[in-house]
Amino acid sequence: MGEDDAGPETQIMIRRTGTIAALAVCLASAAPAAAQRNEAADRAAIHALLVAYGATLDARDFNGFSKLFGKDGVYVAGGGKAATGPEAGAMMRKVFAANAHGFRQPNFHLFYNEVVTFDGPDRAHATSMSLYMVPDDNNRPVAAMAARYEDQLVREDGHWRFARRTVKAITNGPPAPAKSAR
Repeated sequence: MGEDDAGPETQIMIRRTGTIAALAVCLASAAPAAAQRNEAADRAAIHALLVAYGATLDARDFNGFSKLFGKDGVYVAGGGKAATGPEAGAMMRKVFAANAHGFRQPNFHLFYNEVVTFDGPDRAHATSMSLYMVPDDNNRPVAAMAARYEDQLVREDGHWRFARRTVKAITNGPPAPAKSAR
């Protein structure tokens, strides 16, 4: 006996039961509000983290720089040197103090080509690129270095942090002087 063979009251009950079952399936599959990820807010927070990397270095805020990394966060600099957490700030303090390329100040980072992919509610990976700008002889900003960043990101205590940031130099140091034509 199908729904068409049932009386009007039975047909109403069958439809209501179907509707209630569909609602139950929808509600059961929905994650609790606390577990739902707000992708737009997460993308904005990750963007802020990526920009804070440059901002802390540009301000020579090496303690702030260290706080961008997770509890076990690893920073691998362009030369392959690695440091964990607070050691990352100390390493960069030494790099900037040494100023091996003799860069003038003010110098600063420009970031672009940011791509973020979520690997779960509290994990993501990202790639981005930067130019490191320094003043030339006429005090105009010129790109001295370019780099690519490969990041593993983690949310800890409600904040996005670097689980691992690897810097890969695209160009290293100021351009060589132009050769004169003969």
